[in-house]
Amino acid sequence: MKRIFSISILALSIFSILISSCKKNNDNKTTSMGTVYIHLHTDIDTNEVDDKTQLYSDGNGRQFSLSTAQLYISNFKLNSANGTVVSIANAHILKSIDSEQYLVGNAPIGSYTSVTFDVGLDDATNALSPTAFSTTGYVPNTTMWYGNTTQGYMFMKLQGMADTTATKTGTNLVPFSYEIGSAANRKTITTGSRGTGAFSSYPVYTLLKDGVIYVHMVCDYGKLLSVVNFKTQDSTDSYTNHPSLATTIANNIPNMFRYEE
Repeated sequence: MKRIFSISILALSIFSILISSCKKNNDNKTTSMGTVYIHLHTDIDTNEVDDKTQLYSDGNGRQFSLSTAQLYISNFKLNSANGTVVSIANAHILKSIDSEQYLVGNAPIGSYTSVTFDVGLDDATNALSPTAFSTTGYVPNTTMWYGNTTQGYMFMKLQGMADTTATKTGTNLVPFSYEIGSAANRKTITTGSRGTGAFSSYPVYTLLKDGVIYVHMVCDYGKLLSVVNFKTQDSTDSYTNHPSLATTIANNIPNMFRYEE
C-alpha cells in the first residue's frame, strides 16, 4: 500500500511538472515580427525634385520650384485582404526633400495589401511643445512649430517660387509659402488594394520573420497645388493668413499620393 501511495505521488509530481512546462512555453510564445519602411519621393508631376532652385512643370504646364516640402505622417496602419488592420505604434515621420527612406516600425509577419496613414499629427502629440519631449527626432521639430500649444505643429510646410505668366514661360517668378495645420486639416490616406482590381499587377507586401518591407510612394506636389492660383494665392498659415486657402490645399492632400511600384 505504501508503495502504491509513493507511485501515485511520483505520477502527480511528473504531471505537475509537465503542466508547468506547457504553461511556461505558452507564456513565452511571442508573435514573429518584421520591419516596415516607407520610401517617399518628392515629385512635381513625373519630375523628381533634385534641385531646390530648378523649375519643374506640373501636369498643367505651370512651372514652380520647391525649396521646402515637409509633411508629417502618423497613425500608420497595415491592411490585410481579410480585413485585419495592424497599427504601428508611435510612428511619426517628417518627410523632407532631402530624405526619401524612413523607418516606420515593427509589425507582425503576414501579407498586407494596402497601408493607411495620416498626414498630420494626432491631437495629443500636436498639443505638446518641443520642450515637452525627452528625446529629439521627427517630433519635436521647431521648424514645424507654430509657437504655441493651441495651434501646435504645421502638418505640411511648402515654400518655393512659381511662374505666374499666362503663357507659362517661367520668367515672372513669385515666392509662395503654405503652412497647413490644425486637426481639421489632418487627412487620412488609404492606398489602393494591391493584387486586385486596378492594382492587380502590384504584388502584396509580404512581411517575413525578421524581414523588411518597403512601401514606395510618390508625393506629387504638382497634383497637390493644382488647386492653387500662384498669382493670387501665394501664402497661408491655417490660422490667421487666408485659412480658407489652407483648407483648399488640405482637401487635395489625398490626391497627391500614388504608388511608385
